[in-house]
Amino acid sequence: MNKSNYLFVIALIVCFFSQAFAANTPPLMPMPSQIQVQVGHIQLDEILQVNVAHLQQGTLQPLLSQSLLTSHFKAIKWTAKRQAQLLINVAEQAPPLPYLGMDEGYRLDINDQVITISSQNQYGMLRGLATLSQLLFFAEQPRQLQHLTINDAPTYLWRGLLFDGVRHFLPVEDVKRTLRGLASAKLNVFHWHLTDDQGWRIELNSYPKLHQTASDGLYYTQAQIKDVVAYAAQLGIRVVPEFDVPGHASAIVLAYPSLGSGTTLAKMERHWGVFKPLLDPSNSAVYQFIDDVVAELAGLFPDPYLHIGGDEVDDSDWQQNPKIQAYMAKNKLVDSDALHAYFNQQVAVILAKYNKKMIGWDEVLHSSLPTETLVQSWRGHHSLAAIRESGFDGLLSSGFYIDQPQWTSYHYRNHPIAQTEQMVTATQLLGGVSFTLTRLKGAAVTGNVEVFRNQQKSLSARIEINGKGQFISDKVEALSNKGQYRVTLDTWMGPTDLHFNTQKDSQFEAFIGNTPYGFSAKVNRSAQSLSEFNAQLRAKQQRSQSGQVLGGEATIWSEMVTTDNLDTRIWPRLYAIAERLWSSPSVTDEQDMYQRLGKITRYAADHVGLLHEQQLMQRLKQEFGIKSEDLDALLSFSQLIEPAHYYTLHHLAYLRDEYHQLAPLDQLVDVLPVESLQLREFDHQVADYQAKCQGAVLSGLQAQLLSWQKMIEENHQLFIAIKEWQVSYRAILQALKQHTDLSVFQPVVNHNGTVSQVIASINKLKMAQRQCL
Repeated sequence: MNKSNYLFVIALIVCFFSQAFAANTPPLMPMPSQIQVQVGHIQLDEILQVNVAHLQQGTLQPLLSQSLLTSHFKAIKWTAKRQAQLLINVAEQAPPLPYLGMDEGYRLDINDQVITISSQNQYGMLRGLATLSQLLFFAEQPRQLQHLTINDAPTYLWRGLLFDGVRHFLPVEDVKRTLRGLASAKLNVFHWHLTDDQGWRIELNSYPKLHQTASDGLYYTQAQIKDVVAYAAQLGIRVVPEFDVPGHASAIVLAYPSLGSGTTLAKMERHWGVFKPLLDPSNSAVYQFIDDVVAELAGLFPDPYLHIGGDEVDDSDWQQNPKIQAYMAKNKLVDSDALHAYFNQQVAVILAKYNKKMIGWDEVLHSSLPTETLVQSWRGHHSLAAIRESGFDGLLSSGFYIDQPQWTSYHYRNHPIAQTEQMVTATQLLGGVSFTLTRLKGAAVTGNVEVFRNQQKSLSARIEINGKGQFISDKVEALSNKGQYRVTLDTWMGPTDLHFNTQKDSQFEAFIGNTPYGFSAKVNRSAQSLSEFNAQLRAKQQRSQSGQVLGGEATIWSEMVTTDNLDTRIWPRLYAIAERLWSSPSVTDEQDMYQRLGKITRYAADHVGLLHEQQLMQRLKQEFGIKSEDLDALLSFSQLIEPAHYYTLHHLAYLRDEYHQLAPLDQLVDVLPVESLQLREFDHQVADYQAKCQGAVLSGLQAQLLSWQKMIEENHQLFIAIKEWQVSYRAILQALKQHTDLSVFQPVVNHNGTVSQVIASINKLKMAQRQCL
């Protein structure tokens, strides 16, 4: 595969990113807690001489040999302390399996003679080795490292990725490659989603029909599972399985109909969504089934935690089953929520029998659960707050859904524990609207926005979204003196941009990330007083929360993911999420993050072996027969477009009746990288120009636009030949030709899931130019 020109383009992007980056600061991700760069360098030999304490060699040498450090050298040689170039000082050996709360802190010292990694245990050593591997990759000369001292430790104890191997089966090769990536990013939990409506992916001896009839023959054998758990342990990663009950149970009911509550199936469920089959809480055989399954899972997964799912329960069968209704009456369970909680109590007892602690999604939250239950939030920060208010510990996944295309900056701003800010108080109410945001699938998003001036006399807004809680945003722009505003906030959908008028009903497009959505707003003429409004603000900002947030998990659900596009969805974004969970909450500079991300993506591809750069190239060559000499132009063009954000691709597939397991994910948008790092840097340069109005910066930006225009015009026949990109090609070419006309702002359009994002960047530049005139 001829990648030379494409890699040259990427190298230019990396160089572009580096211009504002301090020359002596290594572009590490996650950023360490403390780093002191010093004068001088050490030159390492091709064969690295390493010393570890004799009594620890049996434990530490296999871990080091498995680490990414080894591939920087021809060989690793174990030697005496006085001859070593790498000294590893581990105070004590922790248990051989990683565990919640393990000490992952380390100190890394590089001086004239030796590199020293010091840690409390082997897990801190692994994190230090991950940092050292990045330093070696970014070294200006091979194996030459600058003197420095790093002291580092994670902010959160639980830093993970949910990996959905059910909806589309993802083989062990994908699992292990992903684990290597997690280790390189200092993540420590692999949450393995193994059962769902569309399949059962675990080989079980106790209930063999599950994998025999509900997997299409695609499942993980017990030998493979044990191998993955052992492989992950050597990387310092825990493996936590998810066995989904009582809902998402179509596969269980297909294999063993007697365990269900009413709905039966004749064949595997192929569509995506929420379905009726539920386990029957009134059936004692269900609890025996769970007991037997948990017993077998306990032998495969040694981690103390086991995820029971517990989400998205459609209670239709429970309501319509007389036996279940009688069971509810007997046990004084007033509704389905109470029945669900009662069921979870029984499951918790079973888990405790096998020394397992329960994790469940938001829907399991109930005061009757054991206090050590861990609740994972997919619904949002408002739900995480409710979890903590109830005294339970929580995990955050909302805002980290990387099966959705989103800008990395959105994930980066998503702190599991919101940063402490000054209390906001309104001094003047400026007007409000009730709004409706229309989605392509599902109910519309509705709510209210109230614009006000805060105690600093700056604009702020309180946004209440029905069913999702309240948000306070200081990103409010007055677009006119006639009540027209733009409010920007981060929601569970993504970065959300609302445009409305508080003086008259209006219809403007809203944007979720890069994607336009229909949005209508009606003037809210309620006579709420300033004191009543401030009382609501105080209630939002003063909620008492006794539970802890242990950390967070990104999620890669696989409705629209297969082995062919897995890495384009995960990487390199996950490095930024890993930084949010590892690094200090004060590390928030998005432009700095993108500068480092532009470099870490090369490390991920070239050293870790992740496939996020290859998968688009493979699709172009295999599906469209693109020749190597044409590949560079297409890859350059792919930097000007992005897949539509949020669940737009999912919803479009639903509208095409292709939202199911058998639908081919064979479009280019399915493998298109979720974010153009080149456009992010262009936008940063636009922001710099807007702030300083420097002619040299504007000239550079215009030169870049002319370069893109030239590339597109020279490859007209090539782009026209790819039907999926024809509309984007024409729209982008028109925008580039008009980039000097400040009176023309071309609309940004979602074309079957592809967004010509460079047009938004051109529009930003035009707005900046008009401001600088």
